[in-house]
Amino acid sequence: MKVLKRAAIPIACVCWSGLGAAQGAPLVLPSGIEARFHDTIWDEDLSAVRLRYVVPQLSEPESVYQADALRVFDDMQWLCETQMSNLFDSWVAVQDEGWDVVVVTLMDRPIEFGERDAETIQLFEWFAVTMDGCEPEMDDYHD
Repeated sequence: MKVLKRAAIPIACVCWSGLGAAQGAPLVLPSGIEARFHDTIWDEDLSAVRLRYVVPQLSEPESVYQADALRVFDDMQWLCETQMSNLFDSWVAVQDEGWDVVVVTLMDRPIEFGERDAETIQLFEWFAVTMDGCEPEMDDYHD
């Protein structure tokens, strides 16, 4: 189901909840942590697909993420690679349809896109779409 959704920041987006794991079944990430699909936002202004997941363990001090921050990145890259494969037939198709970037968001509780909540932990990672899949988007913010 596709719906047009208004966000608190000015972007045009379409939200869709059709990924395979979207129907409530958690995904077990490479780190062993479970993530639940929240939504997909098609951000046409940025040519970005936003994949958003709820990971309650983000708020736990003894989380594997607290011990090894690189695992967060590995899990986010895995989500980008595997879940974009569920949306498109190939990486060429992703690019042909004009999507240049994938933003993976992990949050400890559900929050609507564009809303701010000081109590919610959110982690974001940007990936460039290449012929080989999701590559880290290195820019001035990653120095």
